[in-house]
Amino acid sequence: MKREYIWIIALVLILGGVAFFLLARNATTTNQAYDGTQLDDIAPDFRLIDQNSSNISLSDFRGKVVVLTFMDSLCTDTCPLTAAHFRTAYGQLNQKEVELVVFLGINVNVKANAIANVLEITHAWHLEEIPSWHFLTGDAKVLEPVWKDYGVAAIPQPDGSITHTPGTFLIDPSGKKRWYISTPFSAEDSSEPTLPLSDLLIKHIREMLRDG
Repeated sequence: MKREYIWIIALVLILGGVAFFLLARNATTTNQAYDGTQLDDIAPDFRLIDQNSSNISLSDFRGKVVVLTFMDSLCTDTCPLTAAHFRTAYGQLNQKEVELVVFLGINVNVKANAIANVLEITHAWHLEEIPSWHFLTGDAKVLEPVWKDYGVAAIPQPDGSITHTPGTFLIDPSGKKRWYISTPFSAEDSSEPTLPLSDLLIKHIREMLRDG
């Protein structure tokens, strides 16, 4: 009887060890580094004015990959960092890719929404280094519907700053949203190292160009 009891305990321990191994292996497999959120729906069109006073529509860029973000024209923290990642990503594109990728920013600050505002900050953030960069603006009645279409909140703070939804959309050549990459560019439940925004942009841009 005692010997049977020992065998039962041994069997439980063995099965428990196997179960722990399988769970640990599954956790290792599923706990991947943040790659962004996959999307698969049509990107809503819009028509706004850029820093060069040109009327720009999203549909103007059908056939190209569009990197789209929402920025405060007076931002001093997250937006300049995003701009730096955009410049880094652009610098990694080869000559052929450069012709097939466009970078767009949409203003979330209706108190600093003049063309002069987006032109000034384009130079301040050195985004003129990207020939396909367009910082789009307008008054509240044309900007707010675009924010709503893309699920972007823009909330004025007492100090005059704007708290807004961060992140970057990647739109494929057919006009579909394919990825949303949110700051701080990592998943809360992942301990894996996270690629910088610029690297994630290049990775997904090349996937979309390869897929057509």
